[in-house]
Amino acid sequence: MSAPDPALSTRLAFELTADEAGIATSRAALRRALAGGLTSRHLAPLAAFVLAIGFTAILASTSLISHRHGEIALLLATTAFMIHRLWGRRRFALARRESAASIETIRAGGPFVLAVDEQGLTLTGSTAARWNFSDGLEAEDAGGMIYLWPRSGAPAVLPARAFPSAEAASEFVALARAGITKAARTGRTG
Repeated sequence: MSAPDPALSTRLAFELTADEAGIATSRAALRRALAGGLTSRHLAPLAAFVLAIGFTAILASTSLISHRHGEIALLLATTAFMIHRLWGRRRFALARRESAASIETIRAGGPFVLAVDEQGLTLTGSTAARWNFSDGLEAEDAGGMIYLWPRSGAPAVLPARAFPSAEAASEFVALARAGITKAARTGRTG
């Protein structure tokens, strides 16, 4: 693929609406809270809880342990699982707050102009932010919003409506993915 058209950046002035900022905040919070793995943080504790209940029920029903000890084990397993779930909800709430602050900082920058080059993209407005393809970005088109996710920090958020057409938005995502792939290949070989 060729380099992005430099004229593209002059046509892409936009400002995030409050609804778009809310959507971006929710997506960024979910992604931040699930970082580290859905399986290890959310599904494995549920599986362990179900196995503990099943194992305790079998031991108590076969009289290998007393019913009283079985009830105590069930209460301890339930308590541990509920504490883990509450900790998870706290992590989600904290991620939502942090994401809301970072997206609102971007939104408060006012109208932006998107500039794309071979190394990444820059959003210029009252503040400027830069995302380089070599920093491990990931491009995603979801729900009328285009996200460029860095390894850490706030994502670049672009509303698809800022592009002249849906095809142009899809082309931008394809160009961003091509830039990310090229930067990854260059980083491995260079």
